Formats: sequence, C-alpha cells, structure tokens
Amino acid sequence: MSKNAVFKITMLAGAIALAGCTDSIEEPADPVDPPIDPPVGEVFVVIDDGVTASGMGVLVGHAPAYSKNALAKDESYADDGFSVDPSANDAEYVWEVTTNSAHGESYFIVSGDAAMDMTDYANGVLLFDMSVTNATATGSTSHQIVMQTNGSDADYLDRNTFYFGQDQLAEQESAGWKTYAVKVSCFAPDDAGAFDITKVNEVFRLDIRNESVTYELGTVKYDADATMIPDGAVEWTCAE
Repeated sequence: MSKNAVFKITMLAGAIALAGCTDSIEEPADPVDPPIDPPVGEVFVVIDDGVTASGMGVLVGHAPAYSKNALAKDESYADDGFSVDPSANDAEYVWEVTTNSAHGESYFIVSGDAAMDMTDYANGVLLFDMSVTNATATGSTSHQIVMQTNGSDADYLDRNTFYFGQDQLAEQESAGWKTYAVKVSCFAPDDAGAFDITKVNEVFRLDIRNESVTYELGTVKYDADATMIPDGAVEWTCAE
C-alpha cells in the first residue's frame, strides 16, 4: 500500500471519530434562575420577591396537626380556614396568609435543612415588609416571631422569640404596606430549651395565635447593624 493510501485511510478514520464525538455533544439547556444566595456582608435576605435564600424554603401549617407543608413560589395551601396564597404588590411577588382563630397557632416559616450561623446578626435588626388587611383588636399578646434551632426532641423549646400582640396588628389594619423592625436583641430564648444562634434552622417564623388575621408578607431580611431602620418603619420595641 502506498504512503498516500495510508494517509487517506488515517484521515478518513479521524473524520469518522470526530463525527461520532460531534453527535454526542448535547445542546446547552436553557438557563434556570437560581434561588437567592445569602449575601456575604451586612445584610441577609431571607425572602424576596417570593423566593427564599439558597438552601431554604417556605413551610406553612397550623395546630393541632402541626404539619409543615412546603410551598414553592407559585403554590397555594388551604386547610380548614387557614390559607397561604401567592399574591402581588405592584410588580413584587408576595405571600398572603389567612389564619383561623380556632386553630390556636398558625405559622409561616422560612427554614433550611442545614443550620445557619446567625451570630453576625445577633446585635442586628429583623426587617420585614407586611400589609395587614384584617386584624380585630382583642388584647391578645401571644403572637410570636421566632428563630429556631432544630434537632432536639422538643424543637418548640429551642426558640429565640419576640412576642407581640393582636392590637399591634389591629393598629396597622388597612394602613397598607409598612416595613416592620424588630431588634434581634429583643428576642429571648426559652429557659428550658437549647436555642443555639450558631445553628439556626428556622431563620424566620411568624406565629399567629388564637386569632383570625389576614396579612401579606413581602421582603424579609436581617441587617447586622441595628441602627439601619428605614424612615417610616414600624418599630416593635422591647425592654432592653
């Protein structure tokens, strides 16, 4: 066989091999919007435009079952007068929650499987945008905003809690969208529990107790600087 013939055969084999490789190359998939990553720095955005921080999700439920039902951005949940629905504030995606006084406790949670170290925000402030559309004043003071460490046999004890009242919601009924501010120093752990700020699973939990309330919830975030409360915000204070 001549050198030219060998060269032609070799070139033909290479072309066939290259064609086979080309056939196996997959077309790139359409890009998928990732969840919001917890920012590195002074502000931790828990939920914004209906999307939770990376590795976290929305859980909802009520007593006496105390189930935690996961909701994706476009999903709704309804059970026995309790409901959570996607809503909108202009162009922003928000959650509308309706509670039932007969349940005793109804909750909206942003939680992650992996515990988060919240030490950087221990002296900061929780800021959340909310519109209260139904809240009749009753004098009740048992509502809670919670940070929680999971893993023990009694997770409900392992909480860092800020208590507020139904009258505070009633004061804002039909007042439209407001930013609410609660300093993290106003949260208090249960003496019988084992809350650990370096291992927080439920980074935001809003519990409405024994009341019928309808509210819409938008952006939720922690700022490491407790002085960063926007002008016009509703600040729920404590005896510090």
